[in-house]
Amino acid sequence: MSGVNLNNVYVGDNGRIQLSGLSSNIDFVDVVDQMMKARRIPADNLQKRIDSNDEKLTALRELQDLVKDLQSSISNLYGAASFDKSKNTFASKQVFTNSADGNAANLMSVSANNSASTGSYKFEISQIASKHKIGAETVNVNPDDDLSTATNGSGTAIGTGTFTVGTAKGSIQIDVTATDSLKDIRDKINSTTSTSGVQASVVKVADGQSTIILTSTEEGSTNRMTLSDDSGNVLQNLGILVDDGAGGTQINSAQEIDAGNDAQFTMDGVSITRSSNDIDDLVDGLSISLYDAEPGMTINVEVEQDLSAAKNAIVGFVDAYNAVKSYINEKTYVDPQTNEAGDDSVLLGNSAVKSIETSLQQIVGSTPFRSTSQDSDLAVLAQIGISLTSAASTGGSEDTKYSAGTLEIDETKLNDMLINNVDEVAELFNFNAVSNNASFNMTSFTGNTGAGSYEFSVTKDASGTITSATYTLNGETKNATINGNSLSTADGMKIFYNGAAGATETATINTSVGLGARLQFALQDMLDAEDGSLPQEIQSVETQNTTFEDKIDRIDSRIANQREVMMNKFINMEQSLAQIKTVQNSLDELMAAGKSDN
Repeated sequence: MSGVNLNNVYVGDNGRIQLSGLSSNIDFVDVVDQMMKARRIPADNLQKRIDSNDEKLTALRELQDLVKDLQSSISNLYGAASFDKSKNTFASKQVFTNSADGNAANLMSVSANNSASTGSYKFEISQIASKHKIGAETVNVNPDDDLSTATNGSGTAIGTGTFTVGTAKGSIQIDVTATDSLKDIRDKINSTTSTSGVQASVVKVADGQSTIILTSTEEGSTNRMTLSDDSGNVLQNLGILVDDGAGGTQINSAQEIDAGNDAQFTMDGVSITRSSNDIDDLVDGLSISLYDAEPGMTINVEVEQDLSAAKNAIVGFVDAYNAVKSYINEKTYVDPQTNEAGDDSVLLGNSAVKSIETSLQQIVGSTPFRSTSQDSDLAVLAQIGISLTSAASTGGSEDTKYSAGTLEIDETKLNDMLINNVDEVAELFNFNAVSNNASFNMTSFTGNTGAGSYEFSVTKDASGTITSATYTLNGETKNATINGNSLSTADGMKIFYNGAAGATETATINTSVGLGARLQFALQDMLDAEDGSLPQEIQSVETQNTTFEDKIDRIDSRIANQREVMMNKFINMEQSLAQIKTVQNSLDELMAAGKSDN
């Protein structure tokens, strides 16, 4: 029995099964497939373009992520304005503490934010703040037993009634019934701690003996507890209150575990009292925590500029820049020996990528923008030990062939410049605005804000409302936009003015635009979701792919219809040939029968 070639089996849209070439000996399935394959060449070419675009999209998205990383690395290096200087890494501070016995860390800790000034302080802690704590007398009952049979050490029943507990925060009234246990009283107090500022705990002293302890949630004398029996003598029978000798009661000092004291210390010889051990209102920018007291022991505190934070930020920027530049080099690489594009050069010739590369190179190789009145010894990154790698120095090895145009750091030189010229290093990167009048403070700027000398004149009426605000820049005088005490220039700089009412004041604000600021806004433009070169390029390629896919779908739909038509024609031909062969076979049989009769 001969085999059946399943490749020659055709199943039509109507489910009809046909073997190719049974009558004609023509493998029409293969013939039609070859014809359709030829007709699909335009779709195949479009698919190749889609595959090529997919590689571009992958590379563009990876490049976009690297550019975002670069923008992030610059975020604290471009001088963004903030009242606490938290966005300026050059304002970072570090704190060192020491004492003669080497025990400073166990006595206190000090941290500084960017708004803190550098300086030194001497502390001596005589007392730390504590929480007010009172313990009841031991009563003859277990924590879970009801108080109906409970007595104190004198044999007096605890009884029932109501009492009030509170602090400066607030107070609550507790109702004690005969079926309540010490734990029930504890739970009633703790359920209202947020209101009263009082917490309770129960201690089992021994079998059949327990006590309850009350503690204020906040430290200091102003947060000491206030306690009173309202009906019955529950607190007095617990030993928490005693007769004050004047017909009332007072807290039993004999039962006070901690009186709830204020912190007492000196700073540079000045006596200071605080109700808390966590202090952030002593010196601007400093947060202080007191742990223990040691009268007579001096703790030295030094607040210094954190140069390591600045260096880490600069190194982070260089690494992020190099990641972008190396990636662009890889994806646009052309072998200088053969002048052939590399296998991964999927972005070669891409205008958006070339524009990004050119823009970044121009900024890192340029000088800050400064007004004519400003002067600085630092003008380029090379002066602080950051230099561009030339194409000739790469050597062409696998490790270095993509490094042309990246940045190199001379750490010795960078360290030296940070130690000796940190302010000028900061100016090299930051947007700077220096005012000669403390009433005028720059609060924000944009990529349009340039370098120059802005001469302001502002008038307030007797009520403190700004009635006039002008500024002169490059010889042209303009009105500033007024919004309360905020002034805005046409190029996007905002000034907060807190001058006196009923007066006119003037100020000159000199601005400069450092490399970090220029990079920040250039990167912001590149990444803008609507107008950025990278998002637009990605969207353009995605749109192109969608168009190609639609064309392929239309081609495939047309080919499917054409194939069905061609297959039907061949099937009809096969059927006609089969009928002819049937007639021929009948004639052959008749002719053979006639010969047989003769």
